[in-house]
Parts: sequence; C-alpha cells; structure tokens
Amino acid sequence: MNFYIGNNRAMISLGPLNKYKYCTFACKFCYVNNGFNSYSISTDEEIINFLIENRKDYKIVYISGDTDSFAPPRTQRAIELLEKILEFVNVDVLFTTRTVFDNCHLEKLKSINEKYKRKNKKLYVCISIPRLNSCAYIESKNTPTPQERINCIKNLYYNGIETILAMRPFLPVIQIFEYKELINCCKDYVKVVLGEGWYADDKMIKSICQEKVIDNAIFLTKKMDFDNNIKEWKYYEPQKIIEEIEKYCEDLNIKFFMRSAPAIKYLKGQD
Repeated sequence: MNFYIGNNRAMISLGPLNKYKYCTFACKFCYVNNGFNSYSISTDEEIINFLIENRKDYKIVYISGDTDSFAPPRTQRAIELLEKILEFVNVDVLFTTRTVFDNCHLEKLKSINEKYKRKNKKLYVCISIPRLNSCAYIESKNTPTPQERINCIKNLYYNGIETILAMRPFLPVIQIFEYKELINCCKDYVKVVLGEGWYADDKMIKSICQEKVIDNAIFLTKKMDFDNNIKEWKYYEPQKIIEEIEKYCEDLNIKFFMRSAPAIKYLKGQD
C-alpha cells in the first residue's frame, strides 16, 4: 500500500478501478495517465487500518490522488467509507470528485455530514470543474457535464454540505473569461475556490493543446509535493491568470487558494 502522508494530511483512495483502468472518467489532462505511481487496490478494512496505524501523522484525510473514488460504480462504497473513517478514526475529511450525486446519495451525504458535525468534525466536498463551455475533448464522454456538476454543487449546498469549487488544474487552452464565468455560476454556493497548476509531460501537453497556440504558456520543471513519485514533471502555473482570478473572487467575497491547506484553515475559521 503506497498512500501518501505529508503536511498533516493523509491521502487515500479506493485505488485504480481495476488492473486495466485507473478511473471511470480518465480525463486526458490527468497526471495518472503518465508516470504517477497509483495507489494499491485496497479493502475498506485495509484503508481504515492504515489510517489508525498512522493517526498521529495527520490532521485531515483527503480522498483523492490517483482516481475518482466516488465515480460510478463505486459511489456507494466511497460514501460508506466516509462513515467508517468517522467511526474508527474521527477526523476531518475532504474529498474531490467529478461525480454528480443522485437524490439517494445526496440524502446519505446529508446524513453523514450531520454525523460529522455532531462529533465536531468537518466534511468538505470539492467538485472538480476545470472548464465550462470550451475544450470538451479534455474530459471523457462519460464525465458529467460542467453544468451538471454546477447543479451538483448547488444541491450539496442546499443540503447543508460544505462545498468547494475545485477549478483544477489550470490549463493553457482555457481562457480567463471562462474561469470567471464558471466562478460566477457557483458564487452563491461556495465560500472557496481552489486552483492548481498542471503537472504534465510532453505526451499530455500535445494531447491537450492539440493545434492551439500556446506560445505564451510557460512550463517549469517540478516534482510533485503531494506524492512520493520522483518524476520530473512539466508544470504550468499561469501567474497572471491566478492574480486576476484571486481579485475576481475577492470582489465576489469568495476566497481563492492554490492549495487546499490554507483553504481548510480559512473554512474552519468561519465556523
């Protein structure tokens, strides 16, 4: 088992969907497609035991990293894992997904969220939407549409769940006005927007950027700070866009962060 613990967080997942496929959605821009050491396929018992054995080394659990654990066909199992983490580990949890929850799953998440509150713990749900109208090819055809995910944010919000817009990763084929429009669609249902740089390699860059002109896109060389893999990645982090989005969010009375740790600290301070 090769889950990651660092910076007071434990990153776990259900592992690859199977031995042939990492994730239901298999987005073209995702770093797991190249050079990322996937977590192992683990049982719930193995995951819980890992968290118990390493409890002193983290303050929050992230269900993310190498796959969308909440994507079909494992949505129900992942939701049940949230209950087990609370019962046996009693810790805050953040999970990231592109899944759109049906009414049954929304009711279950609402119930679990209430259980977290009663134990003075927090459940944070990040809905990942890296684009709005353009560049549909970067996401797989079975991924819910951006509008469906926006509606999911709204439904989670109305069910009393702390929801975050994960506008990740920033990609050189998405223009600033589209990011602003996406934020505007979610502004009444989130307190926080997350951005992130794009970890890629030459093959991924070619696949995503295709024939589009990206002469002004600067890629640095960088290792990941949230995983143990030693690969040197191409890294895209558009500073001008980040600064403009931060100002745009500030004008809407929303906080923007490039890292989740300060976002969680901010949200906990709002309680």
